[in-house]
Amino acid sequence: MSIPPFSLLIVDDHDIIRRGIRELLGQQFTITALSEASSRSEVMARMSAPPVDLVLLDLQLGDGNALDLVPLLLDRGCQQVLVYSMSAERIYAPQAIARGAAGFVSKADDEQDLIRAIGHVRTGGTYLSPGIEANLRRVQKNKPTDPFTELSEREVDVMNVLLTGVGVKEIAAQLDLQPTTVATYKARLFDKLGVTNVLDLQRLVTDQRARHGS
Repeated sequence: MSIPPFSLLIVDDHDIIRRGIRELLGQQFTITALSEASSRSEVMARMSAPPVDLVLLDLQLGDGNALDLVPLLLDRGCQQVLVYSMSAERIYAPQAIARGAAGFVSKADDEQDLIRAIGHVRTGGTYLSPGIEANLRRVQKNKPTDPFTELSEREVDVMNVLLTGVGVKEIAAQLDLQPTTVATYKARLFDKLGVTNVLDLQRLVTDQRARHGS
């Protein structure tokens, strides 16, 4: 199927990855305008620029997790956001989709998967790996699944910052919340995940990534 030309924003904090994406996609698609950002702050700074058709978004940037940028980019007028990340797919893909992303591709996947995903979302589809699609179907049918799918968007935001090693006050400042509110979210996510401290949380996230290959 022929994919119409589109403008693209690549968000990744590694220059070599951005360069590789430019070369790969330039051979496969007609890109009318290409821009790049390497951090959350750069993405926020370009919010005043004309929106692009597609944003290819890494989640783990040097100045923080970018999951909350998905709805901001869409509100700004970007047509689609496709997450391309090493973050644990089983945890973050459902959250990205819930916030409006058109798909999630793991950096561990083959480059043809990225090409296929872009073609799919540019023709109006939503792209997820078969394993994640099956997991979402189980969630929709209310069958038992992993606990990360039970977290709210704000609980995921708090978890992301917790994993960087900062405390409640720092999280509150970064997310523009009251410390008591952060403490409540922290308690809820700990309860849902069955952990009692950040070290156990980190181990659980690492274990999920290892077991599910993302």
